[in-house]
Amino acid sequence: MFAKYKDVVYQCLMVAVGCAIFGAGIDAFVLPHKLVSTGISGVGLILYYVTGLSVGSWNVILNIPIFWAAWKWLGTRVVVKTLYGTLMLSWMIDFFNFLQYDMIIKDPLLSSMMAGITTGVGLGIVYRVGGNTGGLDPIALIVRKYYGLQMGSINSAINCAVLLAAVSVVGLEAVAVTLISVYVYTIITNKVVIGFNQRKVAFIITYRTDEICECIINKVGRGATIIEGVGAYTRTPKNIVMVAVNLLQVNKLKEVIEAADPNVFILITDAQEVIGQGFTRPILPTEVTNQLKAQGTIAQDATAVATDNK
Repeated sequence: MFAKYKDVVYQCLMVAVGCAIFGAGIDAFVLPHKLVSTGISGVGLILYYVTGLSVGSWNVILNIPIFWAAWKWLGTRVVVKTLYGTLMLSWMIDFFNFLQYDMIIKDPLLSSMMAGITTGVGLGIVYRVGGNTGGLDPIALIVRKYYGLQMGSINSAINCAVLLAAVSVVGLEAVAVTLISVYVYTIITNKVVIGFNQRKVAFIITYRTDEICECIINKVGRGATIIEGVGAYTRTPKNIVMVAVNLLQVNKLKEVIEAADPNVFILITDAQEVIGQGFTRPILPTEVTNQLKAQGTIAQDATAVATDNK
């Protein structure tokens, strides 16, 4: 029975840990210097300074219409995850409220940086396991779904409005210091979410296609796709080999490719997300792949993706 729900239990546990780190960061480094934040939690901080009602309470109240909107336009599953994350985050912020009276760091700039680190780590853990703490995420998803706007643009616009509103409550200096926290928070969150699971895509232009593909499959442990191309200057046909790898496989990939073709041209770029076998889905055993080929379910020339090198 436990095995059936272990992924859910693990996700709930990690969301709780992430929310605890976030809450402790807010109470220890933001509240003592009367700084603010962005998003719904930023609005909650502003209202806390004005009314005295706890940040966690305001976070729940402000998210009520978001719960309703998520339920109506995004579905029950999103609402459940949002509700759990929001309640956990709100509770953790109030639970660590005693930290704001100690003023662990006296310098507002250093405190702002520490706030960015702790909140970034906390939400990074939540996002890494697919969690959700409410706030702007459901709003951005709804607007993107129905109006086609990018989530980054939506979040940026709302955050700018929050910071502008904060100027009248905490002053311009506190908002300026908060920008440092926001910058650090963004970097740390991305690092925690991506970590060593960052993906790279390599485009390899070569005349030795077969040798390159053999090296990729047998020595790097990845599948590849061959794209037909033509040289712009010479107008001679060339093949482009495209392969997705994780961060730890990049050096190995360059090493084996350059050994196979010293004149190779390699373009390596970041991949925001890679979906498929070997990345988000388990590897199909060879016998299963061969059976699917025989049935015509997958192409005869499809190459099974090998497991990651350890």
